[in-house]
Amino acid sequence: MAVKSIIPMTYKVDWFQCTESSDIEKTVTIFNSKFWKFLEKIGYKLSDLETVAPRYFYNTGLSLGRYFNVYYDDESKGLNKYSPCNILIIWTGQGTTDLALKLSKYFKTDDFSEVWYEFFKVVIKLNLRVKRLDIALDDYNSCLSFDALENKLRKRQFKSSKRTYNIVKDKNTDGQTRGETIYLGTRKKHQDGYLIRFYDKYAEYKSKGAILPVEVENVVTGMGTHKWQRYEMELHGKACLSFIKQFLGGMPFGELYMGLMKNAIVFLDPSSSNKNRNYWKITGWWKDFLNGAKKCNLVEPSADPDIGR
Repeated sequence: MAVKSIIPMTYKVDWFQCTESSDIEKTVTIFNSKFWKFLEKIGYKLSDLETVAPRYFYNTGLSLGRYFNVYYDDESKGLNKYSPCNILIIWTGQGTTDLALKLSKYFKTDDFSEVWYEFFKVVIKLNLRVKRLDIALDDYNSCLSFDALENKLRKRQFKSSKRTYNIVKDKNTDGQTRGETIYLGTRKKHQDGYLIRFYDKYAEYKSKGAILPVEVENVVTGMGTHKWQRYEMELHGKACLSFIKQFLGGMPFGELYMGLMKNAIVFLDPSSSNKNRNYWKITGWWKDFLNGAKKCNLVEPSADPDIGR
């Protein structure tokens, strides 16, 4: 069941991936990319990037700490026949934190809704193709019970636009559950929709021995909620562009997230007198969660290393 939050839930952009093409240039490289020129303005430097193995049929790869990755074609090396002839730029979870802080400094604002608004304006202006956008809602109080979610799914007490769900549990050799992830939907090649993950971020950090945010666990005082769950949406293709355009049109992150979540799944309380799910009422704790999610804001992202990516 949902419980009253002590630390407010907050949003974080947790992955951003886009490509830039050109009608003029045969191939877009880091040297003729308009987007790269903007990234240089906010603080990225070519000299900070290291050469890495190319991927996705590109012949050149560059990276900053493996959390900011650039792939393109150097024509002097010869092109792969499957090359898209564009430039691909990827920020992982840790990378989007770095990007947000750079944008905050560049746009001179600590309002992270404004930070991402200005960034998305650049994305649209340059006609970038957004391939993937992850939106994470961090919950430091376990407002949702994984047992309750699992129970509703197994009993099929829900309505969903997603055809599949999957529950993955990480267990130790004694059979004790150390962490859990619930997936709604599946990741498909060239997908234009989205999938959802509910997972135990606290268990993930503890299993890897990573340092937790102080509000979760203060190693000096022992204080903290000792809870951290993440409810994440992974958007692809047209769903990314739709999200961005609605956000630029004035719709708050919270309302967009809540709308996508409601479209994906609604948990229900069965009726003893009617077996038709269309007449069942929305479960109270799910309604409370959606209303709470609607009111949450984008905040300054804390350090979040890419664990298990």
